[in-house]
Amino acid sequence: MSSIRLIVSDLDGTLLSEDNRLNDSVIDAVRRFRASGGLFTIATGRFGPSARPIVDRLDIDIPYILCNGCVIADRDKIWEMAQLTLEEIAPFLREADQAGVTVLLFGEDGIRTLRSTPETAYFEQREGLPCVPLNPGDEAWTERPVQKVVLIGDMSQIRPLWDRCRSGYAREYAAVQSEDHFFEIIPARQSKGEALKKLMAHLGVAPSEVMSIGNQLNDLEMIEEAGIGVAVANSHDELIRHASYVCRNGYGEGVVEAMERFAAIGAGSKGGNTYVD
Repeated sequence: MSSIRLIVSDLDGTLLSEDNRLNDSVIDAVRRFRASGGLFTIATGRFGPSARPIVDRLDIDIPYILCNGCVIADRDKIWEMAQLTLEEIAPFLREADQAGVTVLLFGEDGIRTLRSTPETAYFEQREGLPCVPLNPGDEAWTERPVQKVVLIGDMSQIRPLWDRCRSGYAREYAAVQSEDHFFEIIPARQSKGEALKKLMAHLGVAPSEVMSIGNQLNDLEMIEEAGIGVAVANSHDELIRHASYVCRNGYGEGVVEAMERFAAIGAGSKGGNTYVD
């Protein structure tokens, strides 16, 4: 019998396919694990409205982790939420915007952007949510609390700019790379790993009973907190170096592989792809 009671999976690049679909084989594996008494949830960089269709499709009935650990919620309420104020980092965001980097601000009331770009159009298509442009002359956006900031662009451009600016900040911030071209700024001391520790305590689950699965650097602390930390085949090299198991398969099929290997759910049906609406 498997000792794994809780499985926590990242979404983009992990549970979802390369074209951001939720495969039938993944849905089936989650169903079989839950039918055996297991607990399944997600830990994602997405915010609530973007993650909700997947939560509903998988019928997740325990809390899940959003915004790279800044939010813990279930389908009825927010359990915890850390927010970010923008006054101090607003000059950095303006400089990044002027350098051609796409800046997205995520709040409870939706997504704002400093300007519309091809990246915002791609993001809107992928997430199915609008990115509302701000008025560049309106300073009010710097006073609005947000859950996170996402910069989309070349990491070789974004990281040096952030490293140069952050040394002068009075406040602390956490920054993580969540995808190849996504750089996220969140409140200090927030991470998927920290949120997972809170979730384990709430559910009464020991680290040895947890399997975490991811593909990017924002998943690193989460896989290190779990008894089994899994990297799917398409993972960042640094995550692979820290994983206790590296899948032969990538994306959702890697998740199914890890579940069948460590959660003792057996081989299931191999259904086709399905869209997340």
